[in-house]
Amino acid sequence: MDPVKNKEKEKEMQADLKRRYIIFFLILVIFCGIILRQLVDLQIVNGKEYLDTSTKRIATSGVIYANRGNIYDRNGIPIAGNRMGFCVQYVDTKLSNGEKNAAIARLIDLFNKNGDKYHSTMNKIFSFTSMDFLINREGFINQISISDEDKSFLMEAEPKEVFKYMREKTFGIDAQYTDEEAYRIMELRYEMLINYCTISDPLLIAEDVSIDTVIALEERNEEFSGFTTYSKPFREYYDAHLVAHVLGYIGSIGDEFEEWSKKYPRLGYLPNDKVGICGIERSEEHVLRGINGVTRKEVDIEGRLTYYEVVEPPVPGQDIYLTIDLNLQKATYESIERNIEIIRNREHKKNFHDANAAAVVAMDVKSGEILAMVSYPAFDPADFLEGNNEKISYILNHPDRLIFNRATSGNYAPGSTYKPLIAIAALESGIITPSQRIDCPYTKTIGGLVWRNPEGNQGRIVLEKALATSSNMYFFQIGFATGIDNIVKWAKNFGFGKKTGIEIGESIGAIASREYKQVYIKESWVPADTCNASIGQLYNAFTPIQLVNYVATIGNGGRLYRPHLVRKRMDASGQVHFTEIEYQLTTAKESTIKAVQKGMVAVANSEDGTAVNIFKDFRPIIGEVAGKTGTAETGQEATSSSNALFVCYAPADDPEIAVAVVVEKGVSGAWSAPIARDVLMAYFNIQDQSN
Repeated sequence: MDPVKNKEKEKEMQADLKRRYIIFFLILVIFCGIILRQLVDLQIVNGKEYLDTSTKRIATSGVIYANRGNIYDRNGIPIAGNRMGFCVQYVDTKLSNGEKNAAIARLIDLFNKNGDKYHSTMNKIFSFTSMDFLINREGFINQISISDEDKSFLMEAEPKEVFKYMREKTFGIDAQYTDEEAYRIMELRYEMLINYCTISDPLLIAEDVSIDTVIALEERNEEFSGFTTYSKPFREYYDAHLVAHVLGYIGSIGDEFEEWSKKYPRLGYLPNDKVGICGIERSEEHVLRGINGVTRKEVDIEGRLTYYEVVEPPVPGQDIYLTIDLNLQKATYESIERNIEIIRNREHKKNFHDANAAAVVAMDVKSGEILAMVSYPAFDPADFLEGNNEKISYILNHPDRLIFNRATSGNYAPGSTYKPLIAIAALESGIITPSQRIDCPYTKTIGGLVWRNPEGNQGRIVLEKALATSSNMYFFQIGFATGIDNIVKWAKNFGFGKKTGIEIGESIGAIASREYKQVYIKESWVPADTCNASIGQLYNAFTPIQLVNYVATIGNGGRLYRPHLVRKRMDASGQVHFTEIEYQLTTAKESTIKAVQKGMVAVANSEDGTAVNIFKDFRPIIGEVAGKTGTAETGQEATSSSNALFVCYAPADDPEIAVAVVVEKGVSGAWSAPIARDVLMAYFNIQDQSN
């Protein structure tokens, strides 16, 4: 080959190689420039934005909800517990209106398909069905960021025009949705509008949703941007209608309980927490409530979990063991139902067949433990857990006051059940002795008025017979001689006119007295008032819990216990805290108590006792029952029956249990005694001998 040509070819190859190196170098420079630019953009130009995004992914904490303490009866039968459920929450992902509305529409379809409910503030303010404002148009419109001109327009516009404005301008809901579909989307958009929701503070959308909803949200997460689920314990009740007024119920900290919403956040509650509203659920809230756990978690910008760590485990609330015997409670409840029906159907000239409510309390005479407490009619606390507004409204607005605890807050004239107290006051004041005979004619003038004895002309009778037959004339006379001031003194000694100290809400009641008449009636006391007060009428008004405490005090010889419903509390470590037994002495002499006890035994056992037929077959089984009937006028006797009362304790020689029964419009005290009989039969496990 020609050497010259070879050299030229080598030069060309070297030149070509040089060009390639230059091209490669230029490409490398360009590539490095691109990388450098990206680094500058990442670290300098948009560094803060990316840092914020990175921080959001790691700088958030979460909550592990603690189990609320369980509630059991005295024998460990569960009344309230917990189950795990799921909630849906939302984090704003900065989607466009169209994307956000589409995701919400899909979510609502999913809720509807699975029967789930979501929170809606809007439906309490603006009604789609009637296309009208229910309350507070101004507050509703002020939540929207609009010009003063638009605000003025909306304040005067028809509701349909407001709806159209909200749909098109505020939330950008396009024409593919019907008005009803648009309203449903607006409900959640409005919730998002009025609540600040971030990755660290998501917005609760729905509680206790179905597992099908959870699965769909997790499997199709790209369709539900910003929506995530989490689990938490939910309250569960078992046969709670039997103990409704003892147990109470739980509810949200919200507008419905505004006075509490100011208190609970300071105690560490979260906005969506549930709290006890009444009953044991409320009074024991401080121990039933557990301590939530804390987690450190990493989430993406849509709120989806990418990392999870438990920082502090939750501590469950303390378990509560009530003094209530659930089997005795059930027997009491069923007896009230059965006997009210019997009373309504009995024929009597004073029976308007209108008995409709009752309260019964059974108490351990030697400790103050409440063994049964029923207020009837009742409600089901589980309805409040379900959040069914119709059921809740029915309960809260029922004319028979289903929510009202008659056992602790119902104020009733005691009628003749007050006569043992009058006897105590007279004996302690030296007005009578147990064996002293007092003439009890059919009529007699006392304190300037003529009084009649419903028992007729009884002649000269002693205290035992006066109590057994419930002689009005006897107690008119000894009450008048004792004087109202002494009566009031002893009434207070036996727990009337003040709260008993039981854990749940109660009324103070009222004692007929000079002070009461002056303050509330604006009149001075007159001598004849003492006669009326001495048979449990006039201004006397006591609660069933006060009545059972009073009769238990007579039964146990003069110890006035503080009634209580909580037997013990058990914390997460298994440590048990028993309720301390508390009582005070009435200072009544032993001879006084024994004389009154003898008269009360005669009520249920003597030949002319007002309740002898009710308990005559108890003697061979448990011994004698001591009791007292009472028929209390309400002032409505022209159109309505009188109230019926009965109090007792048993066995008379060594009492274990005291019972107080009040049947509203129950006509006669003796008609209410069968309820007490049923309670004693259940307590002592006595089989019905009538069949």
